[in-house]
Amino acid sequence: MRAALAFPALLLLLPAACGHRPPAAPTAAATTQPLQFEHDFGVIPHGERRTHEFVVDLKLLGDPYVPMRVHLDCSCGRADLRLRKRDGSEREVIPSGMPSNVPTADEQLVMVVTLDTANKEAADLPHTSSRGYLLLQHQNDESGTSRIQWPVLLHFGIDAPVDVRPFTSLDFGKVPLSRTPEVLTTVRGDAKHANARAVAIRCVDPQVTATLEPAADHVVVRVRCAPNAAGNHRTSLTITTDLPDGYHFEMPVTWKAVPDLEATPMPKVAFRAALDRSQRDDEAVGQFVLVADHDLRRKPEFAVQKIVTDDGRDVAASFAVTFVPLPNDARQQRLQVRYLGGLTAGMRGSLVLTKDGDSGPFLPIELVVFPAKDP
Repeated sequence: MRAALAFPALLLLLPAACGHRPPAAPTAAATTQPLQFEHDFGVIPHGERRTHEFVVDLKLLGDPYVPMRVHLDCSCGRADLRLRKRDGSEREVIPSGMPSNVPTADEQLVMVVTLDTANKEAADLPHTSSRGYLLLQHQNDESGTSRIQWPVLLHFGIDAPVDVRPFTSLDFGKVPLSRTPEVLTTVRGDAKHANARAVAIRCVDPQVTATLEPAADHVVVRVRCAPNAAGNHRTSLTITTDLPDGYHFEMPVTWKAVPDLEATPMPKVAFRAALDRSQRDDEAVGQFVLVADHDLRRKPEFAVQKIVTDDGRDVAASFAVTFVPLPNDARQQRLQVRYLGGLTAGMRGSLVLTKDGDSGPFLPIELVVFPAKDP
């Protein structure tokens, strides 16, 4: 365990409007307890976990503080607070700030920190530092304004026996429902395990399929995504190697499935207009939305099928709709709406686009017009 930092480092973390006097500085006799919890786990082989326990002496804080919970910045870290008796029995600390979380005369407060490198991507990590804190609340505080953070500093590195490149995790980005994109990455043994090979791959999500293709000195991982439901998705591949210990690792996979007919940033055009006249072109500049048909089996162009109010009235004659293809995306167009006059009140309705007349498919866009006065 490393040497403790000076006590003012802890005082700096007190809230400005504490309402209670700060903890007293520890005496010389109490220097065995670090004022910053610090531990070096060394270099951990990827896929393994390490645990370290800190004994927490609350008397060092002077004032009566109640432990609540521990926060760690590292995604592979987890920490528990336990009240342990001399006979080894334990009870958990409930993050409530209640005095029952203070150890009795027969108990000691223990912070158990675990690093599980299986939760990290399969890549070497140079020896690094990660911070966190133990959160405590003053025993006489009922509002939570007197909480302090007791710093935690962890040091560790990760040694993976494989070299995965160019991607240790796969993100397909935006995936239309009609498409099946493919991403490739490779797996080979590192310098210490030059002959290691990936021998099996598994994914539990039916939207993702993957295969291993052996090459000269590596294995190609070919992954396909065939979405069946819109929204954000996350899964992982489990890749097993032929290393003697049966080493395997997880490869995260993410994607966002979107409909083939899409309006961005949202399917809505809303604007203000003087209802007694047509808009000039310069007044309608900002009244647009981007529309796209991602299905490559169809032409990218849309047509207006109808413009109606929420109660079903046809108001198509009151609007001019134009489409301008985007130069950097042949599947996307800029749809602009200009008011032509004819309304006697503001309206809410829909501008419905179609790919093939009344047979669709259709892309509805909300259309809202607020009345405005000419300047």
